[in-house]
Amino acid sequence: MSLKLFSSLAVVGIALSAQNALAWGHRGHHTICEAAVHLVQAKPLKDFLLNKEHVMGHLCNIPDTYWKSLSADTRKHGDAGHFIDVEILGIAIKDVPTDYKAIVEKYTGKENMHKRNSRIQSIPQDLGSNWWRADQFYRLALKDAEEVAMNPAPANSKEEQNDELPFNKHFYSMVVNMGLMGHFVGDNAQPFHTTSDYDGYEANHGGIHSYYEEQTVAFFGPDMTDRIVKKAQTMKSASFMKAKLSVVERMKALAEISNKEVKTVFKLDPMTAPSTYKQEKGISLKSAAKRASAEEGHKKFDKLQIEQMARAATLLASFWDKIYLEAGSPEVKAYRSYKYPFTPDFVMPDYYDTKAEDEKKVK
Repeated sequence: MSLKLFSSLAVVGIALSAQNALAWGHRGHHTICEAAVHLVQAKPLKDFLLNKEHVMGHLCNIPDTYWKSLSADTRKHGDAGHFIDVEILGIAIKDVPTDYKAIVEKYTGKENMHKRNSRIQSIPQDLGSNWWRADQFYRLALKDAEEVAMNPAPANSKEEQNDELPFNKHFYSMVVNMGLMGHFVGDNAQPFHTTSDYDGYEANHGGIHSYYEEQTVAFFGPDMTDRIVKKAQTMKSASFMKAKLSVVERMKALAEISNKEVKTVFKLDPMTAPSTYKQEKGISLKSAAKRASAEEGHKKFDKLQIEQMARAATLLASFWDKIYLEAGSPEVKAYRSYKYPFTPDFVMPDYYDTKAEDEKKVK
């Protein structure tokens, strides 16, 4: 999701798209997924993942690293998965339908309730699709886990390093999809990924996005993971932890909590001078708010950020457990391949018609 950030000086030009920003920055995303490993309940899966903390942390950053280097056409579809801006629909988060295609059908062409005198041209680009993106990777990981359960494990050292062996192939894919899912769960716990005012300019807190999710997070100590894990262990009864809910419903429940904390972040923001924003002849003129150093901001946000990242780690670990158990608790000790997911292939969204969205661009 785009930083949409500007310096303290007025910047003239076209605003960057909301989808390019890094929710939690690289350290935050990595640490959320690292913490999730320690929260997994299924012992065989946890024992395996304990040796793969670095892998899961790396995968959880791929949508904000490697995938950001891809073509603009590809990014258009990928970046929409980092956020959800329900204000454009004019309804509360709790009232958002869980069927994405139904949202596309109902709201495309309708008035954009967040932008005066404009209509919704593209649901993915205007609304975003964070909850459904996480669900997509959940489904992909589950499908791979089921394949792992159905295929024989490697019988010898040669087969262990055969990446085309069905067991190894699906196991690798399962791990990759679990890690990629982690990124979007993490996005959902960052308040500014759940609001159209993603960078605070409407509230005169312009420039808050990067300051909150990345600059201040850099000042956490080496005990950051431990703090997140300990906080997460108190969240078993959270609304987003209800097992009867679907993946999308649980993401929605987390988004409700995150969104309510936008105002809390504004209250804690050590701002010394408000931001300014105005339109002149169709051009945006923005000047970011002035605020205390990121080190000072960290002291203000510390406890809230730990709690928010703990929510993401808790939900993510629960999803990983659910994948493993629903697949029949497949054998994990047998996977010993050295293959590392440096640059996983981009996965096109499957919950809306991407071709139809591309045709809109042509027209």
